[in-house]
Amino acid sequence: MTTIAWLGLLIIVAICAFFLGSQFTKKQFKHEEIEQQAKQAEQNLEQYRQDVADHLANTKKLVGKMQDNYSQLLQHVEETNQLLIEEKRKAPSEPFFSKETTEQLQASLRARPEKRRSEEYAQNNPPMDYAEGESGLFTGDRSKTEQINTP
Repeated sequence: MTTIAWLGLLIIVAICAFFLGSQFTKKQFKHEEIEQQAKQAEQNLEQYRQDVADHLANTKKLVGKMQDNYSQLLQHVEETNQLLIEEKRKAPSEPFFSKETTEQLQASLRARPEKRRSEEYAQNNPPMDYAEGESGLFTGDRSKTEQINTP
């Protein structure tokens, strides 16, 4: 019986060792898998940091270019302003029309009859477009238009 007992004990120990070994191996595989995921996460984080650093460097370069362009534009506007101020000081102020033309225009305005409506007339009467009779473009000789329309 001792042989059978030893043999049974050996089988029980072998089965226990098998289950313990499988549990240890599973834990080892899970640990290695977690370590692999941690390394992958670190690599992804490092890549992300590098991408952000590259993006910020590119942004800094573009902002520098924009500042240079703005300063050039500002300098150009200041130079143009100075040129215009100098031109204004140099050029004598000349009227748009000559003296004779201005006198003729003023004389024609004085000779023109005043046909402006008074405010009272404008408030009490309808606009001329709705007035009875002929007004504006429609005044004039009707015989010409009637002759054209009649066959």
